[in-house]
Amino acid sequence: ATQHLYIILHAMTEIEGNCSSHDEFYVRYYVGHRGEFGHEFMEFELSPSGKLRYANNSNYRSSTMIRKEVYISPAVVEETRRIIQSS
Repeated sequence: ATQHLYIILHAMTEIEGNCSSHDEFYVRYYVGHRGEFGHEFMEFELSPSGKLRYANNSNYRSSTMIRKEVYISPAVVEETRRIIQSS
């Protein structure tokens, strides 16, 4: 089975690598593979509005897809941005 990893980062108004705190920030993390149990994956998505979405699809023992959605504070969005930009 082949495993794939995708991380998408996007700052809507990024100019020359400098982002202000007013830029929109979007992060998507995906890891998955196709194997014995079909397409299995885990995904996180953080939008500028603070919406954090999680999905986990595993067909092991006839499991169903798990989806969760929460809203986080602007401070947590900014800290996430800071951590990613500094790495």
